[in-house]
Amino acid sequence: MRWLAAQASRLWRWLGRIPKGVLFSAAIALVAIIVFSGFQFFRFYNYTQEDPNFCRSCHLMEQAWDKWAISQHKDVTCHSCHEQSVIESSRLVVSFALGRYQRVESHAVVKDEACEECHESANIRWPQVAATAGHKVHTEEQNLACTKCHSTTLHRFEAPGPICQVCHIEKRVITPAMADFHCSTCHNFLSTEEKLHPTRKACLDCHQTRAVETVNWPADAPMQFECATCHKPHELVLPDVACQTCHTATGAHTERSHATSSCQTCHKPHEWQVSQRDTCTSCHAAQVEHQVGFFCGTCHSFTAR
Repeated sequence: MRWLAAQASRLWRWLGRIPKGVLFSAAIALVAIIVFSGFQFFRFYNYTQEDPNFCRSCHLMEQAWDKWAISQHKDVTCHSCHEQSVIESSRLVVSFALGRYQRVESHAVVKDEACEECHESANIRWPQVAATAGHKVHTEEQNLACTKCHSTTLHRFEAPGPICQVCHIEKRVITPAMADFHCSTCHNFLSTEEKLHPTRKACLDCHQTRAVETVNWPADAPMQFECATCHKPHELVLPDVACQTCHTATGAHTERSHATSSCQTCHKPHEWQVSQRDTCTSCHAAQVEHQVGFFCGTCHSFTAR
């Protein structure tokens, strides 16, 4: 300590002998050098850490750049998602400076925290997934990494349809009209409802807006439960349902041709209740003039007595 104090005292006396004009000029020059060096360091740091062009400078990154530039994340810098340690960063800088691009291995794996930074931030710029049905099941309950479904190929962030079947092998859609649908068409991952399964409303809305069969469901129809109770797109090739899994055929249902006919021959899907005489006379043509004005079910009971 005494030695340091002595050296500091000698330095102070030496500086005192230097003309003030020279000392002032030297101080100005020193400050200028420090500011200039700091500015250049900042530019270099910003280029390597914030500018995607630094990543592109490696010729191995051209394909990644092209896909990123047309993706949903094109306005997000590389380091916003790809975080790495100081050692990894330094190694890449050295490789860049020496032109050893072929030595750059796989690096900067995207962690869930990087995704959550935007998608669980309450920032309306990005889809918020924390409270959504699909992500609750897959990230919270199943503890799946975001990249398990998203970005399965280079810089493609929308989950492809087939990715679901990696886990849900038995859930392949075999109904032809729905075979090309993405799973999320029916299973809305961004829904804030508790269940991921499609609701009756979701099914009806889809049938009203898409170029598929329009479903008319009268307000007084007897069946007001979920569509999946009868329709099984993962099990049935056609939308026909097995009515007698719930209903037992009784009365006139078991007589003559009624017993061998499909339920839908008389019961129009989604309306079900037969209330028109024409429904019966379309088959029983000989009875067109029989008891005109009365509905057949008035006398002919289709329920057991």
